[in-house]
Amino acid sequence: MNFLQKIQENIKLIFTWNPSDRLWQMPFFAGLSVAIVLFIAAFFNRPDLGLVAIIGTNIFLYVPDTPIHHKMILCMASAFGIIASFTLGLIGQAFPTLIPFIVFLVTMIGAQVVRYFSIGAPGFFFFTFAMILGTYIPFEVKDYPFAIGLVALGTMVANVMVLLYSLSVIYLFKHPPKPIPKIGEFGFGVIIIDPIIIAFFVSASMVFQNFLELERGYWVGVSCAAILTAVTFKQIWIKQTQRILGTILGVSFAYFLLHFSFSPIQFALLMMILMFFAELTAVRNYALAMVFLTPYSTYLAEVASFMNYDPDLIIKARILDITIGSLFGLLGGAVMHWQPLRKILERILRKIVFRWAGED
Repeated sequence: MNFLQKIQENIKLIFTWNPSDRLWQMPFFAGLSVAIVLFIAAFFNRPDLGLVAIIGTNIFLYVPDTPIHHKMILCMASAFGIIASFTLGLIGQAFPTLIPFIVFLVTMIGAQVVRYFSIGAPGFFFFTFAMILGTYIPFEVKDYPFAIGLVALGTMVANVMVLLYSLSVIYLFKHPPKPIPKIGEFGFGVIIIDPIIIAFFVSASMVFQNFLELERGYWVGVSCAAILTAVTFKQIWIKQTQRILGTILGVSFAYFLLHFSFSPIQFALLMMILMFFAELTAVRNYALAMVFLTPYSTYLAEVASFMNYDPDLIIKARILDITIGSLFGLLGGAVMHWQPLRKILERILRKIVFRWAGED
């Protein structure tokens, strides 16, 4: 295969409509969990606080196609993880110099846990996402418990939806669950080395955006983390390209939506629809999913200026920050799959880890 054929093959992969065994009920209940939280917030006329709470509903996206008890245990554990990540983000907000270290810690541990327990997409992403949002959503220190409680309430709603989803697909739609995946099968390199490299580049991207003093620079770290959830370098390259292309279309859609003022009920329905189509298309074509994820995540990140936006400022910042973050993710993927460096890191880390564990 010559160089031109390789380019054509890669371009084809970017626009491929992938097969999927994901049940349509999964994106439906994911969107419903978002809508329920925002409906409750609308009842109290505080849709801005509903946006904080739906950070916690993202744990629904970790629901596996396994028996009910495994689904519930995994999602409850994910709830703890996302609450802890958001809390650490708030700590970073109070102590900005700690943000790169907190980003590194949350990303590394998140990546290690999802790989050790064979948890698929979205991987460590939403733990890092929750933590980064925690560093930027403006809360006074005295309101930190209140903010953490909002995220916890979101996880509660999501766990109820996980139970209803599980009961419906198994007993109503007669879908047999798959076996529980084995844990710890990926080996030392995947579980230890890769997460350290991933965490380093996500943390470095946050340092870089801070150095450039970017407006809404948190998208740099978020985009870098999203790219590095891919496994192989080819997947990373394709995902990076899909994210940029999808974001270009997505920001146009977001720019259109940001010019409208929605009532709280209309906004809840809008977010439900965006979540539904984003999750329905995420495994089939990431670029198409980004068209829906871009306005969804834009509303989520702009909670501080809810329904009082400057669309031009938001969109310009978003395109620049995502491009920089995606390039950081591509660089991190290249380093992660550079075999000479991996061998050096493996020798060093094996000595450190096994000495810490008390093994020879």
